[in-house]
Amino acid sequence: MSLFDEATDLTQSPDTRRAYRRRCRQLEKAALRALAAARRQPLNAVELTPALFVDYVIGKKGNYAANSWRLVRRSVIWTLEEDATGADEAFATEIFTALARLRDEQADPDETRGPMTSSTKAKKLRDDDLVLIEQTALASRAKHKTTLVLYLRVGVLTGLRPCEWPRAKLRRSNRDGFAWMLVVANAKATNRRAHGSHRTLYFAELDRQTADDILEWIQIARTKRYLRLLNTIGRLLWKITRELWPDRTEWPTLYSTRHLAVAAWKAYFLHRGQTDEERLEALAIIAALMGHGSDATASQHYARANAGQRVLVPAADPQEVARVRQVVDLHWFAKLIESAASNPDNGAQSLSATPSP
Repeated sequence: MSLFDEATDLTQSPDTRRAYRRRCRQLEKAALRALAAARRQPLNAVELTPALFVDYVIGKKGNYAANSWRLVRRSVIWTLEEDATGADEAFATEIFTALARLRDEQADPDETRGPMTSSTKAKKLRDDDLVLIEQTALASRAKHKTTLVLYLRVGVLTGLRPCEWPRAKLRRSNRDGFAWMLVVANAKATNRRAHGSHRTLYFAELDRQTADDILEWIQIARTKRYLRLLNTIGRLLWKITRELWPDRTEWPTLYSTRHLAVAAWKAYFLHRGQTDEERLEALAIIAALMGHGSDATASQHYARANAGQRVLVPAADPQEVARVRQVVDLHWFAKLIESAASNPDNGAQSLSATPSP
């Protein structure tokens, strides 16, 4: 018996709803297996109640880093709330009672555990790692080896999230000085984390093969088998990277292409000797190319500039750059000193290596 039914929601994008349901169902199946094993009963003889399910999820909290736990908790809460809308009053009450406990559970990762979830995902690669992955894939007998290589090539160039490809459009540019433009529907627009509904990446030129690669991947992404195909090439990438680097603690995933693209853009747009205004403009351009609503995320959570690969760098739409919110404060340290000086009892002494006599 499944606790989770299909539902709709006006505040989340379809991709987000699918991701929430998928993650929650995975946890439900794991909880059923654990409960059946504990009771030494077959799966079809076990009833997973909302209370038991929430107990299981809370019990796994230590496995997750803070960001991962928030995502898991949000997925379970959203999916169960959707299920409650179609349930009878007694079952809905049971769901909301269980969720009340889950809402209060803050992140509490077990620091003694090894790296798990996103902590094992590489945000950068050495210059020749990507080439080695492609060569290893093409030399294998895997059915979808060329599909993986195609994804890696277009992903590193464009920085698109996997879920953004189905609605992407490559066209001849309508902007002077550019031959091509890639129009992308921003995945985070419904959560107000994007600068708008779409972003546009302009390329001064693309060789015929590169343009064909992008067009081919867009066509693949629009097929009904796309999500299954992503899972397949993701497993192939997992296998190849573990075989190549068994002793590493971080390995690339399909999402790593976005990190590599951002690293390349940082290496191109950010450099020593820039004025504050130039640096803030560069951060806004990078954020616009990523589809972010502010300039903070790329500077804090993505690969550093020295991790960038040598790839073509697109240009951003100036109007989209102008919509990026400035969050990064380049003068934070000077303001910290000024604040401490004006409040000597609130930590000014800690700014000095030698305490005042």
